[in-house]
Amino acid sequence: MQFLSLRNVASLLLLAGCASTPLATDSEPLHIVVLHTNDLHGQALPRSATWLDRENPPERGGLARLAGEIEAREAELTGGGAYVLVVDGGDWYQGTPEGLVGDGVDFTKLLGQIEYDAMCVGNHEFDHGVPHLAQLIGQSGVPSVLANVRSRETGTRVSWAEPYRIVEFGNGASEVRIALVGLLTVDTPTITHEDARALDFVDPRRELRVVLAELGKLEDPVDLVIPVTHLGVDIDRELAAAHPSLPLIVGGHSHTTLKEGVREGDTLIVQTGCKATTLGRVDLYLDPKTFEVLNSSAELIELAPDGERTSLELAEACEELASLSAAEMDMLVGEVAGSLTRSRGAESSTAGNWITDAMRARARADVAIQNRGGIRSNLEAGPVLRRNLFEMLPFGNTLTTMDLSGAELVEVMSSALLDKRHSGVEFSGMTVLWETVEGEVAFSGLLVGDEPVDLEAKYKLATNSFLAGGGDAYLAQISDEANKVDSGIILRELCEDALTEGRGDTIPDENRYREVPE
Repeated sequence: MQFLSLRNVASLLLLAGCASTPLATDSEPLHIVVLHTNDLHGQALPRSATWLDRENPPERGGLARLAGEIEAREAELTGGGAYVLVVDGGDWYQGTPEGLVGDGVDFTKLLGQIEYDAMCVGNHEFDHGVPHLAQLIGQSGVPSVLANVRSRETGTRVSWAEPYRIVEFGNGASEVRIALVGLLTVDTPTITHEDARALDFVDPRRELRVVLAELGKLEDPVDLVIPVTHLGVDIDRELAAAHPSLPLIVGGHSHTTLKEGVREGDTLIVQTGCKATTLGRVDLYLDPKTFEVLNSSAELIELAPDGERTSLELAEACEELASLSAAEMDMLVGEVAGSLTRSRGAESSTAGNWITDAMRARARADVAIQNRGGIRSNLEAGPVLRRNLFEMLPFGNTLTTMDLSGAELVEVMSSALLDKRHSGVEFSGMTVLWETVEGEVAFSGLLVGDEPVDLEAKYKLATNSFLAGGGDAYLAQISDEANKVDSGIILRELCEDALTEGRGDTIPDENRYREVPE
């Protein structure tokens, strides 16, 4: 299984015509530069960098600016004698109106024009189901990699993505073969479309051992293995600890901004944050005979506006995507009297309170819950466009109701409070009581309204279709007799209706997680 990008073919042809000035000699280290991205989430247009200046945020990033920077850096580096790899750590299109034009196919086709060497499949690539994902990869032509996902029936890897891609650089004694291996989080079945539950997501540490054995049997062995992952930085650390010979892991999923990378043993782990705001660069210097990594370093390149480093072709294509969504998305739908912001841990947020209050009111339910991972941005006070609601609630989850006993409700809320794998829940109609036990948060009780929960009583719960379908596993064990009803009402449309009804006039800012004093 061997792949060679057209860009690298062109580089090798150039070398063949310049044999008198090779890129490396037997005594000079091989210089390999890895340019990397992750969690682009459909960011076709530049973003307002509120993290730099909330009052007057400058513009940063966007796909055209990213592509232009990659092209310029690559030209500079190859001209200076370096070999260049371009890779992505997953979550390609889901998250913006532009990204979802054509159900993500249009945006992903633009990614295909950047000529990545390998792109790891992310969990959000599954959001429209497995058949859609296979079609997306086929139509866009992106160089997808995914090694640790297999059919539960046959045990074979999925057919629509390669487990790894091999890139060759150099010539003669200095030729180096690099395997780029795709590894995806095992949490995927609980955080995306239910289709994913028919697949087996293998522990990436174990699957990498399988891949290494396969690579070792190739007639032409590889000299370097670089995982391109969508695991999150903590699992990347575990992967590095299990495979200490790895020189580099290029990651994604946790949206972690690692300005100079982090190290686990001798392994450098890198990630750029998210949403095409920065481009990552890793410099590897290899012994030209043994291919041992002599030195490695990482940095992030901030994508400030730069006309000379913007792909005009992609800029035009991104504007076209924006125009397709603008008429609907730029419609004014209301205003909010205060900021809707997110939170973590044992603290509810204004965004979570407002959304779940709207869900509970619409469903005429006793209580409501919303997974925090489904709330993707803050919303500033003032006028609200439909686009703003889309950015806050980009997934097509629908309002779903079910009947739970008080005992089941306690189990759900205690699990959400103590869960360290996912980000927890926001809720309405309840108060979660907690205390500190030996330095750790512990569940202490639950109030429904102002009264202690009745373990025998039945409560009508309003939630979203993702959680109701077992996502994040909080409701996965609820009985099929729970009278589950999917209304078909998309949450962001429900919130738009709430604004029309004037529910943005008051922003509930109370903390619905209450600490019990010792």
